[in-house]
Amino acid sequence: MKESVDILIISYLKGEATPEQQNELLAWLEADVENKLYFRSIKDVYDLGRIESDLLNSQVDRQWKKFLDHVLPSRRNHRWLQLGKNMLRYAAVFMFGLVCMQLISYFADKREVSSRLTKIETGVGERSKVSLPDGSTVWVNACSSISYDGSFGEKDRTVHMKGEAYFEVKKDSTRPFLVHADQFTFRVTGTSFNVYAFDDDHEMSLALIEGSVTAEKGTYSEKIRPGEVLVYDKTHAKISHKQLITSSYTAWRYGEMFFDKMTFEELTLRLERNFNVKFKFENQKIKKESFGGSFRKYESLETIMKVISTSTPVKYRIEKDTVYIK
Repeated sequence: MKESVDILIISYLKGEATPEQQNELLAWLEADVENKLYFRSIKDVYDLGRIESDLLNSQVDRQWKKFLDHVLPSRRNHRWLQLGKNMLRYAAVFMFGLVCMQLISYFADKREVSSRLTKIETGVGERSKVSLPDGSTVWVNACSSISYDGSFGEKDRTVHMKGEAYFEVKKDSTRPFLVHADQFTFRVTGTSFNVYAFDDDHEMSLALIEGSVTAEKGTYSEKIRPGEVLVYDKTHAKISHKQLITSSYTAWRYGEMFFDKMTFEELTLRLERNFNVKFKFENQKIKKESFGGSFRKYESLETIMKVISTSTPVKYRIEKDTVYIK
């Protein structure tokens, strides 16, 4: 892939790229800021090579002649002149090659550092507490992940996440903290908040405990207030807000499960991530039943299902790693 990109860049710089190739290059550049840095490094080397070539063609003869006039006025002849010109050309080519190697090495090192990815993932029923390089702390819930690259903390503090994570961000007004989750970017300076963004869930949410967060999605931008929950309905592409019940978004950090008027369909997704089971609905109407309650981390799936079945019309049976709802 890298070789084909290099060929595409050189074709563009030489003015030989077709409109299709130009569009392909543009799409590649817009895909990642690191791509732009790489393009800049190739262009710098290319431009330097073109300048050196011009110098060789226009100044070598004149400079060598001036040198001979000053140092060897009595021994200048065609043979010496030709040899001198060749030596100067070789020296210039060598220096140009050395500069190119240093430039390529410099940008390659920069690219390598920025592309070093740190990723923290959790499995079923697992939770992890992570300290970021800037001193911020992140709790990562089950079946979730966060990642950041080597440029974290240089101009900003950017992390990508999937699943659920609770953030306590160290305040730094000069380097904004950016969380990319699902289709949103959350811009933070210093605050505590919880993001719920599982790919298989039809809703994504941000619950702001304290501080300030600006939610961004395309042209949409909104500042969230403490004690507020932003909810994004993926199915209908609709944003809504509700009042924060803190325990429902923070209890999981201590191994508890808190369900606040949650549909049974949503509840089963969370149980699947905590107990490594799959729910099968033999009665589809049950999915819309709501449930509220909390459970401790040491309580078994059987215990939880018994409690749920006593307060809702849910009937179930457990067979190995599958729970059938009827």
